[in-house]
Amino acid sequence: MGIHYIHPALLGITAGKPKVDGNGTHTDWMRPAILLYEPQAGGTLELVGVENLVWQSAWTDTQRPVPEINGKAWDAMADNPETEVDEAHNFMPHYDQHIWLFRENPMGVLHPFNPNVSCKHHAGH
Repeated sequence: MGIHYIHPALLGITAGKPKVDGNGTHTDWMRPAILLYEPQAGGTLELVGVENLVWQSAWTDTQRPVPEINGKAWDAMADNPETEVDEAHNFMPHYDQHIWLFRENPMGVLHPFNPNVSCKHHAGH
């Protein structure tokens, strides 16, 4: 997935602990709330995609159906308390959608993971 740079105001971030939470329902793809970068060998970052995220509780309050793009519902992300895996990546339940605009994804432009993106050059890796 690469490194995610988020715009806290567009996401409506209200808390960071114990999990990231918010009240945002921003869905404008001309101004995405999250930019996806791949770390490069020389320490630079390459833009590979974009993402939007809305909080399930805030979205439900809007009384709109699950957000979708091109007929595809956004991915519903919530932790399963019966597993050790953090399915929602330390976020409260939300819907998100990745779009791989700048790096081909053999799994599809709207798939959440892209095997052609790596973090092997991340300084913390």
